[in-house]
Amino acid sequence: MDELDALSIRDLRAVIALAERLHFGRAAEDLSIAQPSLSAAVRKVEEVLGERLFERTSRHVSLTPAGQGAVRRIRSALEEIAEIGRGAGKALLTGRFRLGLVPTIGPYYAPRFLARLREQYPSLELVLTEALTEGLLQMLRQRSLDAAVVCLPTGERGLTETPLFREPFVLAVPAHHPLAAMAEIDLGQLEPREMLLMERGHCLREQILETCGATPESALSPLQAASVETLRHLVAAGNGCAMVPRMTLVSGADCSGLVRYVPFREPAPGRTVGFVFHERCPRMEDAIELAGFLRGLQQTSRAAD
Repeated sequence: MDELDALSIRDLRAVIALAERLHFGRAAEDLSIAQPSLSAAVRKVEEVLGERLFERTSRHVSLTPAGQGAVRRIRSALEEIAEIGRGAGKALLTGRFRLGLVPTIGPYYAPRFLARLREQYPSLELVLTEALTEGLLQMLRQRSLDAAVVCLPTGERGLTETPLFREPFVLAVPAHHPLAAMAEIDLGQLEPREMLLMERGHCLREQILETCGATPESALSPLQAASVETLRHLVAAGNGCAMVPRMTLVSGADCSGLVRYVPFREPAPGRTVGFVFHERCPRMEDAIELAGFLRGLQQTSRAAD
């Protein structure tokens, strides 16, 4: 025990960061420390435990069998320490909280909750990150994000997923298109060759392909967009039609009258927007609090409608 007293929480976090990244440079970057400091901390833990936790070569880092067991115990110890801090009467959602959002949600959903969130949690420093779903999931695995708003289900093990709301799609069509005058449409009325998609990696792309019963090899339009706004302008230019989430129908979405939005007959196709965090999130109670706030805000909004 006397030898263990020489270890700091920072030393233990260095081991966990390296175990998750298996790369000294990236682990040091996650902890915002220099690589030599990370190496020294890991060596210190190995010396105190009397075991080699990592195999190191010039190109590869891997956990030893002893390291795997030690990492489980260290992670558990750090979580217990975090629980002690949270149980000391500290208010929830204070300080820095890192939230990720996918590009087809962030610009349209964040304005709905930011002002209310700041009003209710004035001590919260919310740091927003926008990235594709896979990038956000990777950051959650690495603990460089505390939580994210994405489309569900993610299919990712180790995540707690909380549905926030179900959102229908609408069809964006050029103003001169035959479907533009219709009050509602069915999926069977879509012409695959006219359908515009997001670029690969966007969850909205996969959702539209699934909704249409199409595959990437189907006879869809070859034009692709990197954002919903580009998708909208492709439609305005008469290049085809596109399914877009209803939340994207913001001011100016009609592109000066060049785009019409036609709803689908019920049950309308759509997506489930949800809040996710890792089961080993160091700010789990804050994440649960934020998920509850967002769900409550959505229910209040529905009641007002």
